[in-house]
Amino acid sequence: MKARWSVLLVITLMIGATSCGDSGPSILNPGNDWLVKFKRVTLATDAPDRLEIEIVVKTGSDFTEPAPDGTKVVVETSISEFEGNGPIIETSTFGGHAVVRLVLHSRAAHTIVTARVDDVEVQLSVVVDERGSMRLVS
Repeated sequence: MKARWSVLLVITLMIGATSCGDSGPSILNPGNDWLVKFKRVTLATDAPDRLEIEIVVKTGSDFTEPAPDGTKVVVETSISEFEGNGPIIETSTFGGHAVVRLVLHSRAAHTIVTARVDDVEVQLSVVVDERGSMRLVS
């Protein structure tokens, strides 16, 4: 009888230990895998100092499910600031999407925008020239 309990204890400890690693099953922390992407960056012709940036957050075993509503997304910019917030803003998803508005300090700017959900991070480099043209840099 005691041998059965010890075997059960060892098996339970092995499962617990492997679920804490990167390559083990995700038993203790399911659903913490995210896919974060920049979907759209818009520079309005009537407001060339403002960028609207849409971020998509997906989850699930094959990243096909939208993140739950209210998932926190922290967005940071290397220069400029977000409308009314400064260089860092925290927003939430709705339907797996989050939208932020970046106000450029000068007509010609090169900024790096970073979006972060938990420990997943993605960066986007945006260049706006003095004529108001925008391009994304890889």
